[in-house]
Amino acid sequence: MGFDDLYGGSEAFRERFDEMLDAVKALPEGLQERGRSLMYPQLHNACVMGDVELVTALLATGLDPDAYTYTDDDEDQPPLVWLARDLELDFEVKCQVAEALIAAGAGVEEGEPEEKATDIGDYDFASFLRFKILSSGRR
Repeated sequence: MGFDDLYGGSEAFRERFDEMLDAVKALPEGLQERGRSLMYPQLHNACVMGDVELVTALLATGLDPDAYTYTDDDEDQPPLVWLARDLELDFEVKCQVAEALIAAGAGVEEGEPEEKATDIGDYDFASFLRFKILSSGRR
């Protein structure tokens, strides 16, 4: 199923897809090309690429840091979950991206990113998320 099929389906998907495209168009000129080079969802993909500058700029356009993709598959998760499931990024970069998401209001428990990090064996990032949960006064 391609994006044409998805775009013709769920209204929630169409709204989120258009929101991501509008955010890329609203980026400062120097970042627009990087944003346009990413597949949907641009915010999520910028996170797993470890592009903190682009993540911060996309969030500054007003994108929801807890945005779901509305694709009705395993990828229908918020950006912090995509980040938690990533096996490629360096721990420090993961933390920088997570900090940008959290500073913009991402829920540290939304979609259970700590559990996802544990599932892939990234115990350092899971501990980082646990600390964020505890320091937020929850649990």
